[in-house]
Amino acid sequence: MEKQFRLKRRSAFNYVYKKGEKSSARNLVLLYTKSRNGIKIGISVSKKVGGAVVRNRVKRLIREGINNIFPQIKGGYTYVVVAKSTASECDYYAMCEDVKIIFERAGKLC
Repeated sequence: MEKQFRLKRRSAFNYVYKKGEKSSARNLVLLYTKSRNGIKIGISVSKKVGGAVVRNRVKRLIREGINNIFPQIKGGYTYVVVAKSTASECDYYAMCEDVKIIFERAGKLC
């Protein structure tokens, strides 16, 4: 996922939280809304997941899972991937599988 596709503003995250539809897996939740300006993806990992080192590891794993399926993700949407508190116990393969599952359940893979 290149930097141009990242969701950064707090107001954009809050909009997706309020207006978005949900799809969930064991360790992740996907929120998404229609977008006018292509595809944007944000990642949210709260302090409930763990300390800074753990949160950054979870974010890296989520980002890598998104990179694996990025060409298949439907455009025209704003996505926010939220990590549940159990995400800190995931390894690379489990996280990649959960990322794929949430996008499939939402129907956002081509």
